Amino acid sequence: MKLSELLDLFPNIKIISGSYTPDETFDFVRTDSRKLRPNDLFCLPDSSGDKGAEYAKASSSKYILIGSKLKIPKLESKIVLKSDLDPESLAGPIASVILGDPSSKLKVIGVTGTNGKTSLTHILAYLGESQGKSCGIIGTTGVKFKGILSDTGYTTPDPSSLQSILKEMYDSGVEYVFMEASSHGLKLGRTNGVHFKVGVFSNLTQDHLDFHPNMEDYRNSKALLFSSVALNPETFGVIDSDAPGGKDFRSVVESTSPNLKIFSLGRSSEEFEIHSEAFSLEKTSYQIRLSNAWGGDTEVSTNLLGGFNVRNTALAFVTALGLGWEKKSLLSALESIPQIPGRFQIYYSKDKSRMAVVDYAHTPDALENILRSIRESKPKELIALFGCGGDRDKTKRPKMAKIAQELADKVILTSDNPRTEDPEVILDDIQSGFYAGYSPMIREVDRAKAILYGISHLKEGGCLLVAGKGHEDYQIIGRDKRHFDDGEEIRRAFEL
Repeated sequence: MKLSELLDLFPNIKIISGSYTPDETFDFVRTDSRKLRPNDLFCLPDSSGDKGAEYAKASSSKYILIGSKLKIPKLESKIVLKSDLDPESLAGPIASVILGDPSSKLKVIGVTGTNGKTSLTHILAYLGESQGKSCGIIGTTGVKFKGILSDTGYTTPDPSSLQSILKEMYDSGVEYVFMEASSHGLKLGRTNGVHFKVGVFSNLTQDHLDFHPNMEDYRNSKALLFSSVALNPETFGVIDSDAPGGKDFRSVVESTSPNLKIFSLGRSSEEFEIHSEAFSLEKTSYQIRLSNAWGGDTEVSTNLLGGFNVRNTALAFVTALGLGWEKKSLLSALESIPQIPGRFQIYYSKDKSRMAVVDYAHTPDALENILRSIRESKPKELIALFGCGGDRDKTKRPKMAKIAQELADKVILTSDNPRTEDPEVILDDIQSGFYAGYSPMIREVDRAKAILYGISHLKEGGCLLVAGKGHEDYQIIGRDKRHFDDGEEIRRAFEL
Protein backbone atom coordinates (compact mmCIF):
# COMPACT_ATOMS: atom_id res chain seq x y z
CA MET A 1 0.00 0.00 0.00
CA LYS A 2 1.33 3.45 -0.89
CA LEU A 3 1.84 5.94 1.92
CA SER A 4 0.03 8.52 -0.19
CA GLU A 5 -2.98 6.19 -0.45
CA LEU A 6 -2.97 5.65 3.31
CA LEU A 7 -3.00 9.41 3.93
CA ASP A 8 -5.87 9.88 1.46
CA LEU A 9 -8.00 7.10 2.96
CA PHE A 10 -7.26 8.00 6.59
CA PRO A 11 -7.08 11.83 6.77
CA ASN A 12 -6.48 11.78 10.55
CA ILE A 13 -3.05 10.20 9.93
CA LYS A 14 -0.16 12.62 9.32
CA ILE A 15 3.56 12.06 8.72
CA ILE A 16 5.56 13.89 11.39
CA SER A 17 9.14 12.82 10.69
CA GLY A 18 11.32 10.99 8.17
CA SER A 19 11.85 11.45 4.46
CA TYR A 20 9.75 9.62 1.90
CA THR A 21 8.75 9.68 -1.74
CA PRO A 22 5.16 9.85 -3.05
CA ASP A 23 5.43 6.26 -4.33
CA GLU A 24 6.78 4.87 -1.04
CA THR A 25 4.94 1.67 -0.08
CA PHE A 26 4.62 -0.59 2.96
CA ASP A 27 3.65 -4.27 2.89
CA PHE A 28 1.26 -4.79 5.79
CA VAL A 29 0.22 -3.45 9.19
CA ARG A 30 0.89 -4.90 12.65
CA THR A 31 0.19 -4.11 16.30
CA ASP A 32 2.32 -7.00 17.61
CA SER A 33 6.03 -6.15 17.42
CA ARG A 34 6.91 -9.85 17.43
CA LYS A 35 5.26 -10.30 14.04
CA LEU A 36 6.80 -7.21 12.39
CA ARG A 37 8.80 -7.29 9.18
CA PRO A 38 11.05 -4.42 8.06
CA ASN A 39 8.58 -3.07 5.50
CA ASP A 40 5.47 -3.26 7.72
CA LEU A 41 3.62 -0.35 9.30
CA PHE A 42 3.83 -0.72 13.09
CA CYS A 43 0.63 0.61 14.71
CA LEU A 44 1.89 1.20 18.24
CA PRO A 45 -1.09 0.74 20.61
CA ASP A 46 -1.85 3.48 23.13
CA SER A 47 -1.98 0.68 25.70
CA SER A 48 1.82 0.40 25.37
CA GLY A 49 1.96 3.35 27.75
CA ASP A 50 5.36 4.44 28.99
CA LYS A 51 7.09 1.66 27.08
CA GLY A 52 5.80 2.95 23.75
CA ALA A 53 8.89 5.01 22.97
CA GLU A 54 11.09 2.01 23.78
CA TYR A 55 9.04 -0.24 21.49
CA ALA A 56 9.19 2.33 18.69
CA LYS A 57 12.95 2.64 18.94
CA ALA A 58 13.51 -1.13 19.07
CA SER A 59 11.06 -1.82 16.25
CA SER A 60 12.40 -3.60 13.17
CA SER A 61 9.92 -1.75 10.99
CA LYS A 62 10.69 1.33 8.91
CA TYR A 63 7.17 2.75 9.37
CA ILE A 64 5.63 3.58 12.77
CA LEU A 65 2.18 4.98 13.56
CA ILE A 66 1.82 6.50 17.03
CA GLY A 67 -1.09 8.07 18.91
CA SER A 68 -1.35 11.69 19.97
CA LYS A 69 -0.42 10.86 23.60
CA LEU A 70 2.96 9.34 22.79
CA LYS A 71 6.11 11.43 22.54
CA ILE A 72 9.14 9.77 21.00
CA PRO A 73 12.60 11.07 20.06
CA LYS A 74 13.51 11.47 16.42
CA LEU A 75 14.22 8.06 14.99
CA GLU A 76 16.84 7.83 12.26
CA SER A 77 15.93 5.82 9.15
CA LYS A 78 12.27 5.53 10.22
CA ILE A 79 9.16 7.29 8.99
CA VAL A 80 6.89 8.25 11.89
CA LEU A 81 3.17 8.89 11.42
CA LYS A 82 0.73 10.19 14.00
CA SER A 83 -3.02 10.03 14.60
CA ASP A 84 -5.39 11.43 17.20
CA LEU A 85 -6.96 7.94 17.31
CA ASP A 86 -5.46 4.90 19.01
CA PRO A 87 -3.32 3.25 16.29
CA GLU A 88 -4.62 -0.16 17.38
CA SER A 89 -8.12 0.92 16.37
CA LEU A 90 -6.84 1.85 12.89
CA ALA A 91 -4.90 -1.36 12.25
CA GLY A 92 -7.98 -3.39 11.34
CA PRO A 93 -9.39 -0.94 8.77
CA ILE A 94 -5.92 -0.49 7.21
CA ALA A 95 -5.36 -4.26 7.04
CA SER A 96 -8.84 -4.70 5.56
CA VAL A 97 -8.04 -2.25 2.73
CA ILE A 98 -4.74 -3.99 1.98
CA LEU A 99 -6.41 -7.42 1.88
CA GLY A 100 -9.38 -6.34 -0.24
CA ASP A 101 -11.99 -5.97 2.52
CA PRO A 102 -12.54 -9.73 3.08
CA SER A 103 -15.31 -9.44 5.69
CA SER A 104 -17.58 -7.62 3.22
CA LYS A 105 -17.52 -10.77 1.06
CA LEU A 106 -18.36 -13.04 3.99
CA LYS A 107 -21.38 -13.32 6.27
CA VAL A 108 -19.82 -12.57 9.68
CA ILE A 109 -21.96 -13.24 12.76
CA GLY A 110 -20.55 -11.75 15.96
CA VAL A 111 -21.41 -13.27 19.36
CA THR A 112 -20.82 -11.38 22.60
CA GLY A 113 -21.70 -11.92 26.26
CA THR A 114 -19.96 -13.02 29.44
CA ASN A 115 -20.85 -16.69 29.08
CA GLY A 116 -21.94 -18.85 26.15
CA LYS A 117 -19.93 -17.30 23.30
CA THR A 118 -17.95 -20.43 22.50
CA SER A 119 -20.99 -22.71 22.72
CA LEU A 120 -23.04 -20.42 20.50
CA THR A 121 -20.42 -20.15 17.76
CA HIS A 122 -19.97 -23.94 17.70
CA ILE A 123 -23.73 -24.60 17.67
CA LEU A 124 -24.27 -22.07 14.88
CA ALA A 125 -21.43 -23.48 12.80
CA TYR A 126 -22.82 -27.00 13.18
CA LEU A 127 -26.30 -25.81 12.19
CA GLY A 128 -24.80 -24.06 9.17
CA GLU A 129 -22.89 -27.17 8.09
CA SER A 130 -26.13 -29.16 8.42
CA GLN A 131 -27.63 -26.74 5.87
CA GLY A 132 -24.77 -27.34 3.46
CA LYS A 133 -23.03 -24.04 4.26
CA SER A 134 -19.26 -23.68 4.52
CA CYS A 135 -18.59 -22.25 8.00
CA GLY A 136 -15.69 -20.95 10.03
CA ILE A 137 -15.23 -20.23 13.75
CA ILE A 138 -13.04 -17.62 15.43
CA GLY A 139 -12.91 -17.65 19.22
CA THR A 140 -11.62 -18.92 22.53
CA THR A 141 -10.88 -22.45 21.32
CA GLY A 142 -9.06 -21.14 18.22
CA VAL A 143 -9.78 -20.70 14.53
CA LYS A 144 -11.51 -23.57 12.73
CA PHE A 145 -12.51 -23.96 9.09
CA LYS A 146 -12.28 -26.66 6.47
CA GLY A 147 -11.64 -29.19 9.24
CA ILE A 148 -8.45 -27.47 10.44
CA LEU A 149 -8.11 -26.00 13.96
CA SER A 150 -5.38 -23.50 14.86
CA ASP A 151 -4.74 -21.54 18.05
CA THR A 152 -4.47 -17.74 18.16
CA GLY A 153 -4.02 -17.33 21.92
CA TYR A 154 -6.87 -14.81 22.11
CA THR A 155 -10.67 -14.89 22.03
CA THR A 156 -10.54 -12.03 19.52
CA PRO A 157 -7.21 -12.01 17.60
CA ASP A 158 -5.22 -8.81 17.04
CA PRO A 159 -6.63 -6.66 14.19
CA SER A 160 -4.08 -7.60 11.53
CA SER A 161 -4.26 -11.32 12.28
CA LEU A 162 -8.07 -11.15 12.32
CA GLN A 163 -8.20 -9.61 8.85
CA SER A 164 -5.68 -12.17 7.56
CA ILE A 165 -7.80 -15.00 8.98
CA LEU A 166 -10.92 -13.60 7.29
CA LYS A 167 -9.04 -13.33 3.98
CA GLU A 168 -7.83 -16.92 4.28
CA MET A 169 -11.36 -18.09 5.06
CA TYR A 170 -12.79 -16.26 2.05
CA ASP A 171 -10.08 -17.59 -0.26
CA SER A 172 -10.82 -21.15 0.90
CA GLY A 173 -14.53 -20.87 0.13
CA VAL A 174 -15.99 -20.16 3.57
CA GLU A 175 -19.35 -18.38 3.44
CA TYR A 176 -20.36 -17.91 7.11
CA VAL A 177 -18.02 -16.90 9.95
CA PHE A 178 -19.14 -17.23 13.57
CA MET A 179 -16.92 -15.07 15.69
CA GLU A 180 -16.65 -14.44 19.42
CA ALA A 181 -16.44 -10.70 20.05
CA SER A 182 -14.82 -10.15 23.46
CA SER A 183 -15.19 -6.92 25.40
CA HIS A 184 -11.40 -6.46 25.19
CA GLY A 185 -11.42 -6.88 21.42
CA LEU A 186 -14.34 -4.51 20.95
CA LYS A 187 -13.06 -1.79 23.28
CA LEU A 188 -9.51 -1.89 21.89
CA GLY A 189 -10.77 -1.74 18.32
CA ARG A 190 -9.54 -5.18 17.25
CA THR A 191 -12.81 -5.76 15.41
CA ASN A 192 -12.70 -2.42 13.58
CA GLY A 193 -12.82 -3.03 9.86
CA VAL A 194 -15.03 -6.12 10.24
CA HIS A 195 -18.46 -5.90 8.58
CA PHE A 196 -20.84 -7.84 10.81
CA LYS A 197 -24.07 -9.18 9.35
CA VAL A 198 -25.56 -10.19 12.72
CA GLY A 199 -24.87 -9.42 16.38
CA VAL A 200 -25.87 -11.91 19.09
CA PHE A 201 -25.90 -11.22 22.86
CA SER A 202 -26.10 -14.02 25.45
CA ASN A 203 -25.78 -12.46 28.94
CA LEU A 204 -23.81 -10.01 31.06
CA THR A 205 -22.43 -10.86 34.50
CA GLN A 206 -19.33 -9.90 36.46
CA ASP A 207 -16.03 -10.57 34.70
CA HIS A 208 -12.91 -8.75 33.50
CA LEU A 209 -13.12 -5.98 36.10
CA ASP A 210 -9.32 -6.06 36.10
CA PHE A 211 -9.62 -4.49 32.60
CA HIS A 212 -12.89 -2.56 32.71
CA PRO A 213 -13.25 0.16 35.39
CA ASN A 214 -16.87 -0.87 36.08
CA MET A 215 -19.77 -2.96 34.81
CA GLU A 216 -21.17 -0.06 32.79
CA ASP A 217 -17.97 0.15 30.74
CA TYR A 218 -18.01 -3.64 30.35
CA ARG A 219 -21.59 -3.55 29.06
CA ASN A 220 -21.04 -0.60 26.73
CA SER A 221 -17.92 -2.24 25.29
CA LYS A 222 -19.96 -5.32 24.36
CA ALA A 223 -22.70 -3.15 22.86
CA LEU A 224 -20.13 -1.85 20.34
CA LEU A 225 -20.68 -5.10 18.42
CA PHE A 226 -24.20 -4.02 17.51
CA SER A 227 -22.95 -0.61 16.38
CA SER A 228 -20.67 -2.51 13.98
CA VAL A 229 -23.55 -4.34 12.28
CA ALA A 230 -23.93 -2.69 8.87
CA LEU A 231 -27.49 -1.45 8.34
CA ASN A 232 -29.29 -3.11 5.44
CA PRO A 233 -32.47 -5.22 5.11
CA GLU A 234 -30.57 -8.47 5.77
CA THR A 235 -28.85 -7.48 9.02
CA PHE A 236 -30.25 -7.90 12.54
CA GLY A 237 -29.43 -8.43 16.20
CA VAL A 238 -30.53 -11.19 18.59
CA ILE A 239 -30.68 -10.45 22.33
CA ASP A 240 -31.68 -12.71 25.21
CA SER A 241 -33.60 -10.04 27.10
CA ASP A 242 -34.35 -12.35 30.03
CA ALA A 243 -30.69 -13.22 30.62
CA PRO A 244 -28.75 -11.40 33.35
CA GLY A 245 -28.12 -7.87 32.11
CA GLY A 246 -30.31 -8.49 29.05
CA LYS A 247 -32.90 -5.73 29.47
CA ASP A 248 -30.28 -3.05 30.19
CA PHE A 249 -28.18 -4.29 27.29
CA ARG A 250 -31.13 -4.08 24.93
CA SER A 251 -31.84 -0.51 26.06
CA VAL A 252 -28.25 0.49 25.31
CA VAL A 253 -28.37 -1.13 21.86
CA GLU A 254 -31.70 0.52 21.04
CA SER A 255 -30.27 3.93 21.96
CA THR A 256 -26.93 3.50 20.14
CA SER A 257 -28.24 1.56 17.12
CA PRO A 258 -31.87 2.71 16.84
CA ASN A 259 -32.36 1.53 13.26
CA LEU A 260 -31.09 -2.01 13.76
CA LYS A 261 -33.73 -4.76 13.64
CA ILE A 262 -33.67 -6.64 16.97
CA PHE A 263 -35.10 -10.09 17.77
CA SER A 264 -35.71 -10.37 21.51
CA LEU A 265 -35.62 -13.82 23.10
CA GLY A 266 -36.55 -14.99 26.57
CA ARG A 267 -39.00 -16.80 28.79
CA SER A 268 -41.28 -13.77 28.98
CA SER A 269 -40.32 -12.03 25.76
CA GLU A 270 -42.97 -10.32 23.67
CA GLU A 271 -41.31 -11.77 20.56
CA PHE A 272 -39.80 -15.23 21.13
CA GLU A 273 -40.94 -16.81 24.38
CA ILE A 274 -39.34 -19.94 25.86
CA HIS A 275 -41.44 -22.22 28.08
CA SER A 276 -42.11 -25.83 29.14
CA GLU A 277 -38.47 -26.82 29.70
CA ALA A 278 -37.79 -30.49 30.53
CA PHE A 279 -34.43 -31.98 31.54
CA SER A 280 -32.86 -35.43 31.77
CA LEU A 281 -29.43 -37.01 31.46
CA GLU A 282 -30.19 -37.83 27.83
CA LYS A 283 -31.64 -34.59 26.44
CA THR A 284 -33.11 -31.15 27.02
CA SER A 285 -36.40 -30.04 25.50
CA TYR A 286 -38.53 -26.91 25.50
CA GLN A 287 -41.17 -24.97 23.60
CA ILE A 288 -40.37 -21.73 21.81
CA ARG A 289 -43.10 -19.40 20.59
CA LEU A 290 -42.01 -18.04 17.22
CA SER A 291 -43.61 -15.41 15.03
CA ASN A 292 -46.38 -16.65 12.73
CA ALA A 293 -44.05 -16.22 9.76
CA TRP A 294 -41.75 -18.81 11.35
CA GLY A 295 -44.47 -21.27 12.31
CA GLY A 296 -45.66 -20.27 15.78
CA ASP A 297 -45.17 -22.58 18.79
CA THR A 298 -42.35 -25.04 18.12
CA GLU A 299 -40.90 -27.89 20.20
CA VAL A 300 -37.11 -28.03 20.37
CA SER A 301 -35.13 -31.04 21.56
CA THR A 302 -31.35 -31.16 21.94
CA ASN A 303 -28.73 -33.55 23.22
CA LEU A 304 -26.99 -30.63 24.97
CA LEU A 305 -27.85 -30.80 28.65
CA GLY A 306 -28.85 -28.15 31.16
CA GLY A 307 -30.84 -24.96 31.51
CA PHE A 308 -28.15 -22.72 30.06
CA ASN A 309 -28.22 -24.80 26.87
CA VAL A 310 -31.91 -23.95 26.52
CA ARG A 311 -30.76 -20.36 26.07
CA ASN A 312 -27.78 -21.26 23.90
CA THR A 313 -29.74 -23.43 21.48
CA ALA A 314 -32.71 -21.03 21.38
CA LEU A 315 -30.43 -18.10 20.54
CA ALA A 316 -28.76 -20.16 17.83
CA PHE A 317 -32.13 -21.35 16.48
CA VAL A 318 -33.56 -17.82 16.21
CA THR A 319 -30.33 -16.54 14.64
CA ALA A 320 -30.39 -19.36 12.08
CA LEU A 321 -34.04 -18.67 11.22
CA GLY A 322 -33.15 -15.00 10.81
CA LEU A 323 -30.46 -16.03 8.34
CA GLY A 324 -33.14 -17.78 6.32
CA TRP A 325 -32.14 -21.37 7.05
CA GLU A 326 -34.68 -24.18 6.75
CA LYS A 327 -36.56 -24.78 10.00
CA LYS A 328 -37.21 -28.54 9.82
CA SER A 329 -33.57 -29.45 9.20
CA LEU A 330 -32.45 -27.05 11.95
CA LEU A 331 -34.68 -28.86 14.46
CA SER A 332 -33.20 -32.17 13.36
CA ALA A 333 -29.62 -30.89 13.68
CA LEU A 334 -30.25 -29.54 17.19
CA GLU A 335 -30.91 -33.10 18.36
CA SER A 336 -27.33 -34.25 17.72
CA ILE A 337 -24.88 -31.39 18.27
CA PRO A 338 -21.28 -32.59 18.72
CA GLN A 339 -19.84 -32.13 22.20
CA ILE A 340 -18.32 -28.66 22.55
CA PRO A 341 -14.75 -28.68 23.92
CA GLY A 342 -14.72 -27.86 27.64
CA ARG A 343 -18.42 -26.96 27.77
CA PHE A 344 -20.45 -29.44 29.85
CA GLN A 345 -18.07 -32.09 28.59
CA ILE A 346 -19.01 -35.41 30.20
CA TYR A 347 -16.70 -38.27 31.24
CA TYR A 348 -18.00 -41.55 32.67
CA SER A 349 -16.30 -44.17 34.80
CA LYS A 350 -15.80 -47.61 33.19
CA ASP A 351 -19.04 -48.97 34.62
CA LYS A 352 -20.95 -45.69 33.96
CA SER A 353 -21.83 -45.51 37.67
CA ARG A 354 -20.10 -42.14 38.18
CA MET A 355 -19.52 -39.11 35.98
CA ALA A 356 -17.38 -36.01 35.81
CA VAL A 357 -18.17 -32.80 33.94
CA VAL A 358 -15.52 -30.40 32.62
CA ASP A 359 -16.71 -26.85 32.07
CA TYR A 360 -15.05 -23.50 31.42
CA ALA A 361 -17.18 -21.84 34.12
CA HIS A 362 -14.85 -19.28 35.71
CA THR A 363 -17.28 -16.56 36.75
CA PRO A 364 -19.91 -16.58 39.54
CA ASP A 365 -22.81 -16.67 37.09
CA ALA A 366 -21.27 -19.42 34.95
CA LEU A 367 -20.52 -21.56 38.02
CA GLU A 368 -24.09 -21.11 39.25
CA ASN A 369 -25.51 -22.03 35.84
CA ILE A 370 -23.48 -25.21 35.46
CA LEU A 371 -24.18 -26.36 39.03
CA ARG A 372 -27.92 -25.78 38.62
CA SER A 373 -27.87 -27.63 35.30
CA ILE A 374 -26.15 -30.65 36.85
CA ARG A 375 -28.64 -30.53 39.74
CA GLU A 376 -31.48 -30.78 37.20
CA SER A 377 -30.14 -34.22 36.18
CA LYS A 378 -30.53 -35.33 39.84
CA PRO A 379 -27.14 -36.86 40.69
CA LYS A 380 -26.94 -38.69 44.02
CA GLU A 381 -23.95 -36.52 44.96
CA LEU A 382 -22.51 -33.34 43.45
CA ILE A 383 -18.93 -32.31 44.20
CA ALA A 384 -17.71 -28.95 42.85
CA LEU A 385 -13.99 -28.56 42.17
CA PHE A 386 -12.71 -25.14 41.15
CA GLY A 387 -10.18 -22.36 41.70
CA CYS A 388 -9.73 -18.80 40.45
CA GLY A 389 -7.17 -17.28 38.11
CA GLY A 390 -4.28 -15.29 39.57
CA ASP A 391 -3.59 -11.66 38.61
CA ARG A 392 -7.28 -11.27 37.73
CA ASP A 393 -10.45 -9.87 39.33
CA LYS A 394 -10.28 -10.84 43.02
CA THR A 395 -13.80 -9.74 43.96
CA LYS A 396 -15.41 -12.77 42.33
CA ARG A 397 -13.48 -15.30 44.44
CA PRO A 398 -15.63 -15.28 47.62
CA LYS A 399 -18.79 -15.04 45.49
CA MET A 400 -17.91 -18.28 43.74
CA ALA A 401 -17.31 -19.98 47.10
CA LYS A 402 -20.75 -18.96 48.33
CA ILE A 403 -22.41 -20.30 45.15
CA ALA A 404 -20.53 -23.60 45.31
CA GLN A 405 -21.37 -24.10 48.98
CA GLU A 406 -25.07 -23.49 48.35
CA LEU A 407 -25.45 -25.65 45.22
CA ALA A 408 -22.95 -28.51 45.68
CA ASP A 409 -22.92 -31.22 48.32
CA LYS A 410 -19.17 -30.88 48.76
CA VAL A 411 -16.50 -28.47 47.54
CA ILE A 412 -12.87 -28.99 46.55
CA LEU A 413 -10.66 -25.91 46.24
CA THR A 414 -7.66 -26.05 43.93
CA SER A 415 -5.55 -23.97 41.56
CA ASP A 416 -6.76 -22.60 38.23
CA ASN A 417 -4.02 -20.53 36.55
CA PRO A 418 -2.35 -18.93 39.60
CA ARG A 419 0.11 -16.99 37.43
CA THR A 420 2.31 -14.81 39.65
CA GLU A 421 0.06 -14.95 42.73
CA ASP A 422 0.65 -17.32 45.63
CA PRO A 423 -1.87 -20.18 45.06
CA GLU A 424 -2.53 -20.47 48.79
CA VAL A 425 -3.47 -16.79 48.99
CA ILE A 426 -5.93 -17.27 46.11
CA LEU A 427 -7.53 -20.16 47.99
CA ASP A 428 -7.68 -17.97 51.13
CA ASP A 429 -9.61 -15.36 49.13
CA ILE A 430 -12.03 -17.98 47.84
CA GLN A 431 -12.51 -19.60 51.23
CA SER A 432 -13.40 -16.25 52.81
CA GLY A 433 -16.75 -16.54 51.00
CA PHE A 434 -17.83 -19.69 52.85
CA TYR A 435 -20.26 -19.40 55.74
CA ALA A 436 -18.74 -19.49 59.21
CA GLY A 437 -17.74 -23.00 60.16
CA TYR A 438 -17.83 -24.41 56.64
CA SER A 439 -14.66 -25.97 55.25
CA PRO A 440 -13.99 -27.55 51.85
CA MET A 441 -13.81 -31.30 51.38
CA ILE A 442 -10.12 -30.76 50.60
CA ARG A 443 -7.91 -27.79 49.78
CA GLU A 444 -5.20 -28.87 47.36
CA VAL A 445 -3.24 -26.44 45.13
CA ASP A 446 -2.03 -29.32 42.93
CA ARG A 447 -4.94 -29.58 40.47
CA ALA A 448 -4.09 -33.12 39.34
CA LYS A 449 -4.08 -34.37 42.94
CA ALA A 450 -7.34 -32.52 43.62
CA ILE A 451 -9.06 -34.18 40.63
CA LEU A 452 -7.78 -37.62 41.67
CA TYR A 453 -9.08 -37.03 45.20
CA GLY A 454 -12.48 -35.96 43.90
CA ILE A 455 -12.85 -38.99 41.63
CA SER A 456 -11.67 -41.44 44.29
CA HIS A 457 -14.17 -40.08 46.84
CA LEU A 458 -17.12 -39.80 44.42
CA LYS A 459 -20.11 -41.96 45.37
CA GLU A 460 -21.96 -44.21 42.95
CA GLY A 461 -24.45 -42.12 41.02
CA GLY A 462 -22.44 -39.00 41.80
CA CYS A 463 -20.99 -36.24 39.64
CA LEU A 464 -17.74 -34.30 39.98
CA LEU A 465 -17.77 -30.86 38.36
CA VAL A 466 -14.28 -29.74 37.35
CA ALA A 467 -14.75 -26.05 36.60
CA GLY A 468 -12.70 -23.12 35.38
CA LYS A 469 -10.36 -24.32 32.64
CA GLY A 470 -12.60 -26.15 30.22
CA HIS A 471 -10.88 -26.61 26.85
CA GLU A 472 -7.51 -25.27 28.05
CA ASP A 473 -4.66 -27.76 27.81
CA TYR A 474 -2.23 -25.78 29.94
CA GLN A 475 -1.76 -24.27 33.38
CA ILE A 476 0.12 -21.03 34.05
CA ILE A 477 2.14 -21.21 37.27
CA GLY A 478 4.38 -18.22 37.86
CA ARG A 479 5.42 -17.27 34.35
CA ASP A 480 5.63 -20.89 33.16
CA LYS A 481 2.97 -22.33 30.86
CA ARG A 482 2.78 -26.10 31.45
CA HIS A 483 0.74 -28.79 29.76
CA PHE A 484 -2.35 -29.63 31.80
CA ASP A 485 -5.69 -31.01 30.63
CA ASP A 486 -8.62 -31.57 33.01
CA GLY A 487 -10.03 -34.27 30.73
CA GLU A 488 -6.75 -36.19 30.70
CA GLU A 489 -6.58 -36.10 34.50
CA ILE A 490 -10.16 -37.31 34.82
CA ARG A 491 -9.59 -40.18 32.43
CA ARG A 492 -6.45 -41.13 34.37
CA ALA A 493 -8.36 -40.99 37.65
CA PHE A 494 -11.15 -43.15 36.20
CA GLU A 495 -8.42 -45.50 34.88
CA LEU A 496 -9.75 -45.20 31.35
